[in-house]
Amino acid sequence: MPRVKHYFEKGHFYHLTMRTEGGVHVFASDESKRAVVSALSFYRQRGDWKLYSFVVMANHVHLVAQETGANLSDVVCNLKKWVWGRLMPEKQGDLWERRFDDNAITHPKELANVIQYVHNNPVRIGLVRSAEGYFWSSARNLAGLKPVAMEVDVLQQ
Repeated sequence: MPRVKHYFEKGHFYHLTMRTEGGVHVFASDESKRAVVSALSFYRQRGDWKLYSFVVMANHVHLVAQETGANLSDVVCNLKKWVWGRLMPEKQGDLWERRFDDNAITHPKELANVIQYVHNNPVRIGLVRSAEGYFWSSARNLAGLKPVAMEVDVLQQ
């Protein structure tokens, strides 16, 4: 059965999840996490999305993004290719699952809950005691801590 095509609308918020092929812990090192963060930051700075929340785990990435007019499916595809090229210099093998999950966020309370869910990923698996203790996440940004892995957009209330 074919997968339903992703549908994005400008200005809407989405929870996106990208997983590694087979759940392999490709992003276990700081260097590999830095490659993902560099790509996230590049597409944010280019204006392809507004990025409000992210976490880079060993085998997946969560983010909360807002559509800005660029096709988010294309942005995710390009991001995956960029990270693959950076981490797979032999250009062989799969790094990412072909698909990615996208869930529209339709209510402000839901947006806050999803951001909290994203930030609590490393807490749930016991990597840190508090979300702000995990460097490869935007939880530090929201807590006003420095340094941060990358800058994120600030929600306008």
